Amino acid sequence: MKTKKMTKIWGLILLLTFSSISYSQTIVPFKKRYESVGINGDLTIIGNSILNNSVNIPYNGNGINNDFNMVYVDIDNDPATFSSSSADYSLASCDRIVYAGLYWGSVLAPSNSNANTVKFKTPGGAYQTLTADVSLNNIIYYKDVTTLINAAPNKSGTYYVANVVSTLGRNMAAGWSMVIVYEGPNESRKFISTFDGFNHVSSGYPTESFYYNGFKTPPAPSPVEGRVGVAALEGDLRLVGDRMAFRADSKPGFTYLYDAQSATDNFFNSKITVDGAVVTNRNLNSTNTLSWDQKIIDLTALNAGNSILGNDETGVTVRVESRGDEIFTFLNTFAVNIIEPVLKVLTRVEDTSGNEITHNSPVPLGTTVFYNISFENVGTDNATNTYIINTIPFNVTLDQSSITVPTGVTYSYNTGTRELRFNIDKSLVQKKGLSQTHLIRYQVTASNNCFDYTDACTNLLQNSIASYYDGEQSGTNIAGTPGFNAINGCGLGTAGSMDLFVDTSSCSFDSELYLCNDT
Repeated sequence: MKTKKMTKIWGLILLLTFSSISYSQTIVPFKKRYESVGINGDLTIIGNSILNNSVNIPYNGNGINNDFNMVYVDIDNDPATFSSSSADYSLASCDRIVYAGLYWGSVLAPSNSNANTVKFKTPGGAYQTLTADVSLNNIIYYKDVTTLINAAPNKSGTYYVANVVSTLGRNMAAGWSMVIVYEGPNESRKFISTFDGFNHVSSGYPTESFYYNGFKTPPAPSPVEGRVGVAALEGDLRLVGDRMAFRADSKPGFTYLYDAQSATDNFFNSKITVDGAVVTNRNLNSTNTLSWDQKIIDLTALNAGNSILGNDETGVTVRVESRGDEIFTFLNTFAVNIIEPVLKVLTRVEDTSGNEITHNSPVPLGTTVFYNISFENVGTDNATNTYIINTIPFNVTLDQSSITVPTGVTYSYNTGTRELRFNIDKSLVQKKGLSQTHLIRYQVTASNNCFDYTDACTNLLQNSIASYYDGEQSGTNIAGTPGFNAINGCGLGTAGSMDLFVDTSSCSFDSELYLCNDT
C-alpha cells in the first residue's frame, strides 16, 4: 500500500508530466505507419491493459484510475515476468497475416526503466524480448512483429505481452495493442491504412485530425462499408466530453461516432471493443480497463443510405476531440471497401508434353519449353490501358513465330532490352463476373552453351513478369505488379518470376573462370 506522502510525490510528478504535454498538444506528429491501397483482407486490433486495481481479478465496476492504487496485472504464472496480460486471435485457415504492429506503453514509466523493451509470446511459443523500433514521446513504443508472427508455427491462439513498465499508484494507466492486417480469399477489396503518433486533447486543446485518401469507394448504388480503429490512454468511464468524429470529403459536416458500448459524448471510456461488443477473449477480461481504450467502430452500421460515407468518395477525416476528459491518442486506423481492378497473372513453364518444370525436374541444355501466361481481372472495376511485360533471360532464345495470344491482345519484342510486351484490350479485362481467364503461350529454347550459365551464376533462369493497368471508374493506376508462379488451395497467389531450371551437371568449368559474386 502506498503511503499518503508517496502518493502526493507521484501525483506531483504526474502533474508536471501532463502539464508539459498540455502545452504541446501534438507531441509526436501522426504519420502513416502502414498502408495497402488494395487488398482482399481486413484489419483488427487485439490487446489489453496491464494495470488494474487487482493483480488477477477483472474489474467490472464504474470507477476510474484516479480512484485506485493501480498495480501490475500478472496472469502468466511465470516468475520471470512482473507484469503480463493476454489476448486471443483467430486466423481463418485460408487467411494469412501481411502486417502486424505491436504498441505498448504507460502514462508514466520510471526514468531508470527499460520502457522500450517488452516480452512477447506467440500462441504456444516462448517469450522473446523485443526492443522498440520507434518511441512515441517515450510513452508509447512500437515494434513491427510481422516477420516474427509469420515465423511462428501457430498464428491462432493466445498472445502474451509481459514486462510493460509503468509507475504504480493512483491515476496510472498502461497496456498494449497489436494491429493485424490479414489477407483472405473471402474478404472484399479494401483500402487499409494506419497512423501513429502521440497527441493530447482536452478542454484546452480540443481536437486532433487524421486525413486518409488514395482510395475510391464503390459507385452508386452500392453500399459503402468501412471501419475506424483507435487506441488511446486516459479515457475514463465516468468522465464525459470526449468524442470521435468522422467526415467524408463530400459531406458538409462531421458525424460523431458511437456504438453500443461508447456514447457520442463519452467515446473514450476505458473499453476494449470491436463493432460495439466488449472483447472478452483476453486475460484479464475487465469490462473497465481503467484508462486503456482500444476500439474498432463499424461505420456500416452508422451509414444507412451512405449518409456519412458515400459513393465515389476519395478522402475522409477522422477527428478526436474533448471538452472535458483528457485523451492521449497514439493509434488510428481506417479500412474501407473500394472499387479497383485486380489483374491476376499466373505463370507456368511446361515441357512440350505439358509437364510442369520445377526445381526437381530440370531440363537438359538446349531444351525447348513453353512459357504460359494466364490473366484475368478479379477486381471490382474494369481495367484499361492494360499491358504485361515479360523480361526474357539472355540465355534462352525466343521463338516469336510460336507466340499465340487471344483476340484483343497484340505484342511487340525489343531485342535490346529483351522485353516482350503484351497489350490487352479492355474488353478482355472487365471486372469480376464479366471477365474470364485468357492464355498467352510461346516457346523458348534454353542455351546449349555451358558458359551462358556461368555468366548467370545459376541454372535458374528467372523470367520476370509485371502488369500495368488503370481503373476505368476508380482512376487507380497499378504499375509493375509481379505475376504469380503458384496459387495455393485457398486461391491466394505467390508472387514470383516464371522460372526455367536447366540441368548443367554435364558442364565442366575452369575453376578460375567459375566465379560468382566474387567467391
